[in-house]
Amino acid sequence: MPTKVPKTTAILLVVILILGIAVAYLVLNPPAKPVEKVYIRFAGWSAGETEMKNYEKMIKRFEEQNPNIEVKYEVITQMFHENILASFGAGVAPDVFYVDTSWAPTFVEKGALYPVDELASPEFINQFYDFLIEPFRGKDGKIYGLPKDWSMLALFWNKKLFAQAGLSGPPDTWEELLEYAKIIADKTGKPGLAIYLGGFNRYVPVAIGYGAPKPWFEKPGDEAWFDRPEVKETLIWYINLYREGKLAREAEGKAPYVVQPADVGAGWLGDAFGKQEVAMVISGNWMIPFLADQFPDFKFGEDWDIAPVPKGPKARATMAYTVALGINSKTENPKAVWKFVEFILGKEGQHELVVKMGHTLPSIKGLEESPEMWPQHKKTLGFKYDKVIVFLWGPKSGELEGKISDVMAAAMRGELELDQVIPTIKEAVRSVLGG
Repeated sequence: MPTKVPKTTAILLVVILILGIAVAYLVLNPPAKPVEKVYIRFAGWSAGETEMKNYEKMIKRFEEQNPNIEVKYEVITQMFHENILASFGAGVAPDVFYVDTSWAPTFVEKGALYPVDELASPEFINQFYDFLIEPFRGKDGKIYGLPKDWSMLALFWNKKLFAQAGLSGPPDTWEELLEYAKIIADKTGKPGLAIYLGGFNRYVPVAIGYGAPKPWFEKPGDEAWFDRPEVKETLIWYINLYREGKLAREAEGKAPYVVQPADVGAGWLGDAFGKQEVAMVISGNWMIPFLADQFPDFKFGEDWDIAPVPKGPKARATMAYTVALGINSKTENPKAVWKFVEFILGKEGQHELVVKMGHTLPSIKGLEESPEMWPQHKKTLGFKYDKVIVFLWGPKSGELEGKISDVMAAAMRGELELDQVIPTIKEAVRSVLGG
C-alpha cells in the first residue's frame, strides 16, 4: 500500500518547487539595473515669451526621446554673459549656455568652453555655415561652439501708419528714415521710429553705410576708429535721433518722432512695434515669431512688412547675429550635454525649432530651402547688402560693446555734451584694451 504524504508536506514541497523555479529564472534573467538619471542645466536669455515656449517644447521632446536625461531650463534676463562668468567663479555654472559671438573670445580665453571638436564628428560640423562658426574658433584652431541659428537686422514698418501719413513705402536711405519718422509723428501723433538708447552694434551699419570700415579693437590705438570723419558725423547723427526726436520735440510741446521702447510702455522693440505704438523699428529675425505669437491680429503683409536696413551713400550694410550653445568645460556629464546640444543644433532639431516654429534663420546649409520656411524669414534672405557684418569687434567685444553703448546712452539722455562723446568713448575703449 503506498505511503500517504501529509497535506502540509505536499504544500511545502510545492512552495519549494515554485521558489526554486523563481530563483532559477532570476539567475538566468537578472532584473535590469535602474536607469540612473542625469540632470543638466541649460541657461539662455529670451527674446520674449515666444522663444521661451519654443525651447520648452524642444526640451520636452528631447526628454521624451532620452528619459534618462532631464534638462532644467534657466532664463537670465539681465547681463547674461557677466552672470555666467560670475557663476564659473562661484562653481555653479550651468552645463550648457548661450554664448554670443561678441563674448566668445572671452569665454575661450578663460577656458570656460568644452571643445566641440572632441564631441562632434567632422561631418556634423561641416553642415554649418563657415562664417557663423568662425567667431567660435580659438587661437588653437579648435571650435568651441556651433551656431544654433542666426539673424540679420531688417527694417520692420507699419503699413497702416505709413498710409495714414501719406507714405506709400519704406525709407531706402538713412536720411529718408529720419524724414519719414518726422512725417509719421506729425501726421499720426505716433512716433515714427523706436531705437534702443546706446546699442553700438545697431549704429555700426550707419557708419559702414557712410564709408567706415568694420570696427576692430584689439590693441591700444585702435580706438582711432572713432576719429574717422564719417564716424564722427554719423555717431552724432545717431545720438541726435533721440536727443532731437524725443527730448527737443517734447520740449517744444510736439509729439516725439523717435522713442525708446519704455517711452511707449513697451519692454523691447518687438513689443513696441507689435502694440502699434511706433511705425518703424530695426530689429532681427527673432522678432518675427514674437509678433506672430503675441499679436496674431497684426498680420504680416497686410498690417506690417519688412524692408532692408537703409543704405548710406557708400554702402547698404546689416548686422548678422549668432549664438552658440556653449558647453561648460567642467561639466560632469559632457556626453549627455552633447546629446542635448546635438538634438537642438542638428538638422532635425533646427528644422523643427528654427524652420517650422519660425524661430530665426537656420545655421545649417540648405535648410533655408525648406518649403516650411516662413515667408517673413525668406523675405529677409532675399535682401541685397553690400556688407553683412558679424557682431564681433575684437577679443574683448562684449565688454567693449557695453562700455561704448553706455557712453552713447548717456549722450542720448542729454547727460553728456556732444563734444565729449568721442573723447569719452575713446577713453572707455583704452580702459578695456589696457592702453
